[in-house]
Amino acid sequence: MMFELVLKNGQVFWEDSLIAADLAINGEKIAAVGFGLSGKREIDVSGRWVLPGAIDAHTHFSLPFAGAVSADDFYSGSVAGAAGGVTTFIDFTAQKGEEGVLESLNRRRAEADPLVGIDYSLHACIGRYNKTVEEQLPQLAAAGVTSLKIFMAYGKSGLMQNDASLLKVLSACRQHGILITVHAENGVIIDALTDAATEAGELGIEALPKTRPVFTEVEAIRRISDFARHTGCKVYVVHVSSGDGAHTLWGERVNGSPLAGETCPQYLYLDDSMLVSPDGHLWGCCPPIRSKPQQELLWKCLATGEIAVIATDHCPFTRADKNTWNNKITSLPMGLPGIETFPGLVLNGVHSEKITLKRAVRAISENPARIFGLYPEKGSLIPGTDADVMVYNPDCNTPISARTMHMRTDYSPYEGLACRGRNEMTLLRGKIVFSHTEGWKGQQGGGKFLKRKATDPDFF
Repeated sequence: MMFELVLKNGQVFWEDSLIAADLAINGEKIAAVGFGLSGKREIDVSGRWVLPGAIDAHTHFSLPFAGAVSADDFYSGSVAGAAGGVTTFIDFTAQKGEEGVLESLNRRRAEADPLVGIDYSLHACIGRYNKTVEEQLPQLAAAGVTSLKIFMAYGKSGLMQNDASLLKVLSACRQHGILITVHAENGVIIDALTDAATEAGELGIEALPKTRPVFTEVEAIRRISDFARHTGCKVYVVHVSSGDGAHTLWGERVNGSPLAGETCPQYLYLDDSMLVSPDGHLWGCCPPIRSKPQQELLWKCLATGEIAVIATDHCPFTRADKNTWNNKITSLPMGLPGIETFPGLVLNGVHSEKITLKRAVRAISENPARIFGLYPEKGSLIPGTDADVMVYNPDCNTPISARTMHMRTDYSPYEGLACRGRNEMTLLRGKIVFSHTEGWKGQQGGGKFLKRKATDPDFF
């Protein structure tokens, strides 16, 4: 049989390991995995790993924050993602005033659809849980948005849900099969510690981990677990920053709470010693980067599967944006760039033997697809599914440099890191959208909005 396109002689990720095989594509779909396959067009990928395209389940494109707007829009973010091997991302809506979730969804899609270069979906995000939001939940799920983002922090910004509201939100979402994604930090304690630091005049970057200590994350995870267990609502904890937080989440899951969680590359590669450098404020994010022991424990939690997903919380600001902070963390645009370096940093962990390739691929492809209702169309190389593919060269060392990246930032938090391996080609639904030799080959507006199913019931 003659296929339209065959990736020849690669090491294909199949049933949790690499096998020597060809991968065939017809149209937008994977057609076959096997030996001796022939195509009208053939690309030799000898010595390369052929992996499912990565899914970044947590991005913030064009996000207003602290008087600035995150530097990447949906187009530049798509290009940067494709360069790194990302074929799908999930961003967020943003509530304005008293509007419902459908209004914010339609407004965000109108912004994104003409710009996206890879496939995407959205989490609905709320600050105010009101009658309009509650009434629109069934329509939200019908529109293919099956996750709702809530906050247990940022009370002064009007985003934080109190305990009574948490109970209402989780009960309603359970009824309509909607997954809750939650920013789990104890906002009341954080606000109290921040007020004390303000009064003492101690708002430099070194105050960030002091005002958001690890226990605020641990406490919030335990509390949201109680609500999840009581209501039966499935809950996904975003950006778990500490090994203690990861252990807590897993313990709650083992005890019957329908919980899953993600961490991010910044918590695996950066530590709080960087905050005391002259440019320490450039590493400001929430939750903050933690101590080296917490980082090492977090890697172990990934290795054992206690954390299911790695995503980026990609929220990039330029040096100029960050430099407006006036030595006050309360004025600092929080967030780090990460979508382009994300798959490479995770796979670098495979080379350094911190995690297995099976765990890595599950964390960046299969598990986010299962959790967010995209599997098996996304997150796998099963014949009949979308031909979203990352072709990865494991045998080169590529120092990370902002100068060579496609993200609209003028620095990288990982500048100079000798990351082993690199993405050499990204295919989206059977078409090459990025190659190391030719750069971006996709189209603005060429990505599509993905209507998601409910989360995989076997995952929780």
